[in-house]
Amino acid sequence: MLPELCYEAACPQLNSAASHRSLLCSVGHTEAWNGSNIFKEGLKMWCCKKKKAKVPFTSENVGKCVCSKCPVQAKSKCVKNKIGGIKEALAKKPLRAEDIPGIYCSTGKATCTDLNPKEKCICGTCPIWGESKLAGGKPTGYFCRDGKAT
Repeated sequence: MLPELCYEAACPQLNSAASHRSLLCSVGHTEAWNGSNIFKEGLKMWCCKKKKAKVPFTSENVGKCVCSKCPVQAKSKCVKNKIGGIKEALAKKPLRAEDIPGIYCSTGKATCTDLNPKEKCICGTCPIWGESKLAGGKPTGYFCRDGKAT
């Protein structure tokens, strides 16, 4: 199993990892080898690096988010309670995903369990969706159900 934050890449085979200071992976990233970010399994190799979130979890993005208007969560009592406390939630530093009823493209699946994914998703109408080019990622919508954008 790959360590968290790793991506599979076809990297050049190494004779001795210690003698190489960097690897050029097929995806175009150069990874500095520090003894802990390269994992081998047979002929497979993974280069690991921390990836920046595709959609940063910021107060600014929370303000742009249209999740609060989405039919998927329109009848959710849990979401309505969280919207009632949104000013307090936005005052916390750092922001806590479980307090914000939205921006699931950044934070992942909703913590509220009373959403209705049979309703129409409006993620594609959100300014964040366009700015972050989420049409080219996975998932492309229903982030509240399917998890954050990658």
